[in-house]
Amino acid sequence: MKEMKKNFGLLILAVCVLSGLLFTSCEKEKTETNMIIRNWTLVSKTLGSVNITPDSEKNSKWDFKSDGTYVIKESSDKTKTGTWKLADDGKTLTFDGITAYKVINNTLLDLVIEMQVAEVGLVRWTFN
Repeated sequence: MKEMKKNFGLLILAVCVLSGLLFTSCEKEKTETNMIIRNWTLVSKTLGSVNITPDSEKNSKWDFKSDGTYVIKESSDKTKTGTWKLADDGKTLTFDGITAYKVINNTLLDLVIEMQVAEVGLVRWTFN
């Protein structure tokens, strides 16, 4: 009987530890997603170390909403809307279910994403 109580106690402890790990993992995913939900201002669009930001995109606003939609407003008054999703691991940002960007940095202060564009090369967008 004493052995059974010891095993039961170890089982309860194991369940508690696993539950804590799962909860922590879910919280991290929510935090990364919540940090993207806001209105970002494009600081630069670079190819290698060269700034290639067109005048129409300078200081454009990228608004990621909590309902999974986005609105991009360029300085030329051009507006683009669609949907966005952050992968569970927080490393891939997908627009409209097809265009995927690698998330380089996602903090409260800045967001950096990049994408390989065919033969052009690696393009990086930096926001604050």
